[in-house]
Amino acid sequence: MTNSWRNLPGKARVSFLALTPRLRCQAEEEAMRMTPLERELFLSLSRYDLAHSLAVASRLGEGDPELYRAGLLHDVGKLRRELRAPARYLYMFLELFLPSRLEALAEALEGEAKGSGWTERAYSLPRGWKRGLYIQLHHGKIGAELLRQAGCSEEVSRLVEGHQARPRDAKARLLAEADDSL
Repeated sequence: MTNSWRNLPGKARVSFLALTPRLRCQAEEEAMRMTPLERELFLSLSRYDLAHSLAVASRLGEGDPELYRAGLLHDVGKLRRELRAPARYLYMFLELFLPSRLEALAEALEGEAKGSGWTERAYSLPRGWKRGLYIQLHHGKIGAELLRQAGCSEEVSRLVEGHQARPRDAKARLLAEADDSL
């Protein structure tokens, strides 16, 4: 869990970028480089998450195609239809003001979630704030699971899976830093 106080200016910038009329065109241009299933996952992101992903990838640059692709796809696990604004605001409020309560809720949700995969566990929870909070907490793992099912490279899937965790290598650190700054 990152501290949202540090990246409030980045969040404000991304909020502004999400309002630009050309956002969907930019996303579709980037999506043309993806496989059909990756494209579907990427273009299903909310406007804010699309703007954020484009900004993260832009910050990473195209020097390393796998890292750039991971920047574009790192939030596909946010399952737009399930992670609504109330759950996002709840997460951010708890992260900022009550981090110990967020940890306690995360543990409780782990105990309630059932199933073998991250996506299955998310869908086992009741619709609403519980499912949304679980998805926010585990969107990297959910995204990696979806990307592996879509045939995405193992390197991109690995980077997406770990982008919220302590980075294990230079590529993961670059992705985490770009993500945390926005």
